[in-house]
Amino acid sequence: MISDLSDLRNVYYDVLVFFSPSGIESLLKNFPDFKQNETRIAVFGNSTVEAATEAGLRIDIKAPTPETPSMTMALQKYITSVNKK
Repeated sequence: MISDLSDLRNVYYDVLVFFSPSGIESLLKNFPDFKQNETRIAVFGNSTVEAATEAGLRIDIKAPTPETPSMTMALQKYITSVNKK
């Protein structure tokens, strides 16, 4: 079941985090004109990576990896690396 998120139409986020392909589906159904622009996309799991890729999204943060087994660790690593620049 996809939640109605239309009340968030004019809200912008730095990072959107997805833990399942249904989250990607929900994003596209609720916001068919979604433009990623500078929004970072974080994904957890291979099936979510595949769904995001198929949707044409740029994946900025992935978990789990050997280095970052949790999404919290992946986000922390990304934020730390971006803030060093």
